[in-house]
Amino acid sequence: MKRVLIPIDFSNDSINALEYGIEMANYLSANVRIMHVKTGINYMPTFAKDQAASRLNGQVERWMDEVKDQHLIKYQVAGGQLDYKVREGNVVHEISNQAKYDDSSLVVVGSHGESGFQDRWIGSNAFRLAAHAPCPVIVVGKGMKWNKGIRRIVVPIDYTKASRQKIPVLAGVAKHFNARVDLVGLKQSNFQFIVKRIGQFNKQVERFLREKAGVEVRSTIFSGKNLGQQMIDYADRVEADMITIHIHHSSNPFANLIRPFANELINRSTKPVFVIPTKE
Repeated sequence: MKRVLIPIDFSNDSINALEYGIEMANYLSANVRIMHVKTGINYMPTFAKDQAASRLNGQVERWMDEVKDQHLIKYQVAGGQLDYKVREGNVVHEISNQAKYDDSSLVVVGSHGESGFQDRWIGSNAFRLAAHAPCPVIVVGKGMKWNKGIRRIVVPIDYTKASRQKIPVLAGVAKHFNARVDLVGLKQSNFQFIVKRIGQFNKQVERFLREKAGVEVRSTIFSGKNLGQQMIDYADRVEADMITIHIHHSSNPFANLIRPFANELINRSTKPVFVIPTKE
């Protein structure tokens, strides 16, 4: 059975992501593992009632038991398992390692976006986790709720081959939820070679989704500046339930230093962002 891994830091945003992840697991008929990473920083869960006597790092298991008990009623997979794991160390490394050990199908993580709220680890590590996880990651921003399924998915396509590598995974998700896919070609340059290639890629992906995967699809192209914000605005206009992007895992260390488009979407999107890792 598939497994959905959901890291929490006990903030409201991470609990919101937990609820989203459980609903996703219900649709996927997947097991759920809730995870917390001890970092050595003392703070209280937002639901703590006994103040300073209940500082977090001394009572993690107790709080995890409480979170599990509170959310079991929302987990509705027949024969499925909802449990938790506590690890200690670097947040990104520990979550990535746990996802690998569990052979997780999906990680669902909350994000504080660009609020500057840094006293818990979820918000500041959402992008880094998405960039290092061995499986797809859904980043759920502040206040985003599960809306009884996924009906429309917005997907950017650029001129790189890696941009197309995410499509088979996307097709599986779209097919499972009977969702429509909105392809958005990103015209990042006026060079004729790039413009032509984007058009070709868009047509290839559209044909694959429609003819091979049996998914409803429509296509458009964006150009100009602020492509990330254009994507966010477009997803709002078409009332999308999700934006799907890729992050390429390259052996070139310089290729991993800056991914401004992905980072902008993860931090600023008003929709959940589904990040699919691609490799050389």
